[in-house]
Amino acid sequence: MKKIVSKILILSLLFPIFIPSKQIYAWNSTGHRVIGAIAWEYLTPVAKERIIEILKNAPADSDLTDEFDPESKHPEKYFVMNAGYWPDIVRDRSKPERNQKYHRGNWHYIGTYWKQTENGPVDAEGQTDDENIVERITTFQKTLSDPNVSDEEKAVQIAWILHLIGDIHMPLHNTSRVTEETPDGDRGGNDFRLGSEWPRNLHAYWDGIIDLAKPKSDDVEQYEYYKAVAKQIMLKHPASELDKEIAIQSSESWNVEGQMITRSSVYPEGLKQDEMPPESYLKDSYKIAEKRIALSGYRTAKFLNDIFGD
Repeated sequence: MKKIVSKILILSLLFPIFIPSKQIYAWNSTGHRVIGAIAWEYLTPVAKERIIEILKNAPADSDLTDEFDPESKHPEKYFVMNAGYWPDIVRDRSKPERNQKYHRGNWHYIGTYWKQTENGPVDAEGQTDDENIVERITTFQKTLSDPNVSDEEKAVQIAWILHLIGDIHMPLHNTSRVTEETPDGDRGGNDFRLGSEWPRNLHAYWDGIIDLAKPKSDDVEQYEYYKAVAKQIMLKHPASELDKEIAIQSSESWNVEGQMITRSSVYPEGLKQDEMPPESYLKDSYKIAEKRIALSGYRTAKFLNDIFGD
């Protein structure tokens, strides 16, 4: 009991309540690195060794190996945490060749659509890309298991898997709401405006929900912050209580989970355009996000253990 109390006290010191002064852009860098920290704890030693070996063989022009810092406290763990954010790093258009070769915007989500009616939420029509988050996770599950695929290719695919299993557990990556104002869908909440400062829209709000609910204190190092958030989430949602859900290794099923959450909880009646959500919305949303982040980390570990853990 004393150990548990001590952990709680340490976590409370790491999370003073204040609004971060810096804008945090795109789950964002914090979310993906927390998910990577959770996944790392549940990877087998064999899987860890093989994954690190592959990541170190990433193509030079991908800059993926730049995310490995041998001088950090836990270089291999941090490498996996950073690799999970790499697919957002290559969005950077200041490196056009890297951007063109490695950035794939439509891989981060799937174009499913819904609308609210008097009788409740129903499916709506809309365009879906052939290559999308559900399809890519399924595809990489096969190619990562293929001995004929090179480690260079697998390194990029592992980074994408670390990222996409995170993204598919963020509800607004699963579906878009159709309204009179957004007849083609609201792009996963990107067109649901909140204000002129970060988070400017609902998607950014959910992407950065850890930073909103548990902002980092200036005197805490980034790695320690990610590690502490991950520990707090794992304590609240231990893997032992989620065995049946972790065992679900279908990207289609994960996507349906997110769709249901979006329809039931992301757009409550009191949520209004051009207004920041109330504190009660943040509290309720973070409860949902915590479990989705925990599941994402645990499911990522199982996904990779099943391929590399033998």
